[in-house]
Amino acid sequence: MKEDDPAQAFAGQVRAFGAFIKLCRATWTLTGKVAAGLPGQISFAQFAVLEALDSLGPMNQRTIAHKILRSSASVNVVVDNLDRRGLVTRTRSQKDRRHVEVSLTPEGKALMKQVLPAYVRTVTKEFSVLSDDEQEELGRLCRILGLSARAQDDSETESAER
Repeated sequence: MKEDDPAQAFAGQVRAFGAFIKLCRATWTLTGKVAAGLPGQISFAQFAVLEALDSLGPMNQRTIAHKILRSSASVNVVVDNLDRRGLVTRTRSQKDRRHVEVSLTPEGKALMKQVLPAYVRTVTKEFSVLSDDEQEELGRLCRILGLSARAQDDSETESAER
């Protein structure tokens, strides 16, 4: 495609924006269905935090926010609620008192063992409209988009720090 051809440039913009809107709508729809399929004792945001801690291990709230694509402020509220329920603990670092690590309690691990199968069943059901090959292709394309966006963010952060 020639970048100096306005008609082709416009067609490219329409195509990219259309794909973006479809991706967003699919994500919102699936997120709503998956959240509705979770047992009532936790919210989708709470599940996201618990799942990140369950699969990746203890980490600070900023890292959790980055992993689950939420703001640090919203993660703080979620972690507060999980802490009150005894599902996570916060441990302040002895080396740097500003660093607080969040980890699952035995109760949090038990809840994840209970909730995760329901989550997986719902996701599997919703994705069954795609063939195995289509699911693989979707995963591959999402990875390309995600890695590209992360590389751009890293590049912009490096430029801003100079």
